[in-house]
Amino acid sequence: MKQTLPCKIKQPIRIRERGWIPPTEAGCLPARQSGFTLIEACIALVLMLIVALGSASLFSYSIYNNSGGTDRATSLAIAQQAMERLRSAKFNSTTTDASLNAGTWPQSGIARAGRLFKLTVVIDDNPATPALDVDATTNLKSITVTVMPQSIGRGWAFGAGGTITLVTQRARTDR
Repeated sequence: MKQTLPCKIKQPIRIRERGWIPPTEAGCLPARQSGFTLIEACIALVLMLIVALGSASLFSYSIYNNSGGTDRATSLAIAQQAMERLRSAKFNSTTTDASLNAGTWPQSGIARAGRLFKLTVVIDDNPATPALDVDATTNLKSITVTVMPQSIGRGWAFGAGGTITLVTQRARTDR
């Protein structure tokens, strides 16, 4: 297959001492079509810079939100572990495990993956009343486990947005 050049080569292409002579130097293309001007190159550079900065802000946003999601997932894992520990405690007519005593039990400084969390366990011996009741003869307990990340920055997972709360009720196993 023959290729045709946009202009005729006036003289055969010669090989210089250092290499091949491009067609523009051989007189094939007019000087006004030889490449981009400085203004065109600067405009293209500015457009690429705008696109790159937009992409950088998207990466920053996604890293920020992934960090918050990781904190919520870790908070949920801590809450589930605490809840399972309380579910497996003995609660019958003869024995009640000390971990099921009524009251509010805060625990700070729980570290997971380099971050700190605060665990609060609230056990109510009478879930029918709004107040926290202590009654050793109760047959039903309300257990609330709350975990809040402490060592994160501001964002959707900070404060109330990052708090995980699990609520369950526990009855005596022998009744």
